[in-house]
Amino acid sequence: MQQQITLYTLGAIIGVISGVTSILFKLLILYMSRVFVIIPQVLGVVGWVVLPSLGGLLVALIVLKYAPEAKGHGVPEAMEAYSLRGGNIRFRVPILKSIGSAISISTGGSCGREGPIAQIGAGVGSMVGTLLNLDKRAKRTLLVCGLSAGIAATFNAPLGGTLFGIEVLAGGVIGFSILPVILASVIATAISSYVLGPAASFQTPIFNPGHPLELIFYLGLGTILGVTSVVWMRGFYSIENLLEKLRTSKYLLPAIGGLLTGLIGVGTIYLESIFGYSGEFSPDQPYYPAIMGVEYAFVDAVLMNKVAIGALFFFGLLKILATSFTLGSGGSGGVFAPTLFMGAGFGGAFGLVCSMIIPGGILQPMAFALVGMAALFAGTGRAPITCIVMIMEMTADYSLILPLMIAVSASYLVSSLIEPESIYTMKLVRRGVHLRSGAHIDVLQTIRVGEIMTTDPTVLTTEMTVSDVFSVIDRTQHTKFPVIDNDNIVLGILIAEDLFKKPEEEGREYCVRDLMNPDFLHLPPDSTVDSALQAMIKRDEGHAVIVDPNKPRRMIGYITKADILKAHEIAAIRLQKVGVDVEDIGSEEVYR
Repeated sequence: MQQQITLYTLGAIIGVISGVTSILFKLLILYMSRVFVIIPQVLGVVGWVVLPSLGGLLVALIVLKYAPEAKGHGVPEAMEAYSLRGGNIRFRVPILKSIGSAISISTGGSCGREGPIAQIGAGVGSMVGTLLNLDKRAKRTLLVCGLSAGIAATFNAPLGGTLFGIEVLAGGVIGFSILPVILASVIATAISSYVLGPAASFQTPIFNPGHPLELIFYLGLGTILGVTSVVWMRGFYSIENLLEKLRTSKYLLPAIGGLLTGLIGVGTIYLESIFGYSGEFSPDQPYYPAIMGVEYAFVDAVLMNKVAIGALFFFGLLKILATSFTLGSGGSGGVFAPTLFMGAGFGGAFGLVCSMIIPGGILQPMAFALVGMAALFAGTGRAPITCIVMIMEMTADYSLILPLMIAVSASYLVSSLIEPESIYTMKLVRRGVHLRSGAHIDVLQTIRVGEIMTTDPTVLTTEMTVSDVFSVIDRTQHTKFPVIDNDNIVLGILIAEDLFKKPEEEGREYCVRDLMNPDFLHLPPDSTVDSALQAMIKRDEGHAVIVDPNKPRRMIGYITKADILKAHEIAAIRLQKVGVDVEDIGSEEVYR
């Protein structure tokens, strides 16, 4: 009981801190926007190319040098801290994340503020737990409290924020800790609403439920957006891969991404004039092209049915590219708001097309835009309950519960069947980390072969005879050897069985050169142990040469299946040190 009271109290404190932090973060973006927007006001259209390029350069200088965790969209880093680091986030991360993300957004980067505020809130929770020297379970709970409270305060959605933290971060309800999360979310939302006003995040008309047969169209929308969500996720990381392959400084890469985003922004301005688009900007909010900066002006205009069908579709496509360039190059911001932007655009276009096909059958086509926002994020973020609840809270409209449920369910199902990962876990998978149900991970994917390889293995040379090799075997008790030349270049592999493959000719003893296998498995040192094991199984071999990535034939280490077993023990110990209960990891998760 004492522990529960302590957690409730700390949850409330974190709610206060997260609520205040959310307010400061919103104001920081607003005031920075008013300053940075002077650049395009002075330079004209060219300024919209210069502005995000400058923003990318500033973010790189801050993030890369002091807090690499602050790069990207934030939520995956919080998930990794929750599952792999016992809820620990470095103190500097929340501060630098807020500054870096505010710069990205206010300089016209295509990203949202929910990822940053989630990571900032999670950092606050982790900081409190660390200062009080709490155990790993309590620290994890406070991390969820901070993340949920930040989301709730940002969108005036206390229940949605709570569900976001529990569904996305923790992977499900985590015992009694749900109550501190609810308390933190409610307090943070109350503080934010008191200071900034209780208005809903988006301006929407009243959408009345249509004829029950309309649900068929919503089912179709959910199915289409389920496929679209996979295209969006895979496209995002494909562009990130392409950008990472550019031979340039990491400090210049975000500026290049900003340059590409700016060029798309200029194209967007041209399309705005063609389609007669004008965003619903608040009085204190400066103008940005539709796909740049804070996305709410576009979403509000869509929901008010003030955007042409061409703009809905093309702006949605351009948003995919712009967000990929901004975040894939190393910018700092979230993907939740961009996903809502795309969902509103594609959903609105779908609704208008349906209303054209069946005149008079679809009375409120922009209701499909609202439902599309939830459906696309359900397929992207794999948080269906969060999507339904948060969209209703963000729009203060609870009349479309049935269309939301059917479209969200369809999108979630279709997306899950095509792609097992969400946009958040996909980023972790690219690092070799697999999360399942919050804390379940593949332990062999947390270790790199460079950590377990033998750096000075017993080696053979091509001129050694069979007798020489038998002497080496007797001395070392080893049976697998890499064969190298004088420059440590690997020429092949010889195992003990190879010594008996060729009968000796009379008067001649075979050398290693005659018996070695020049076709061998070689891997770079950053390969995961899991991938190494899979490669060994595929080739039916029990060994691999670890080579220099810059010189693929130069050996820097050697591993065998015995090293794989050692890696499993190392990973288990490491996970226990950072707070993961190894007994919670079932064999079905470890060896898939």
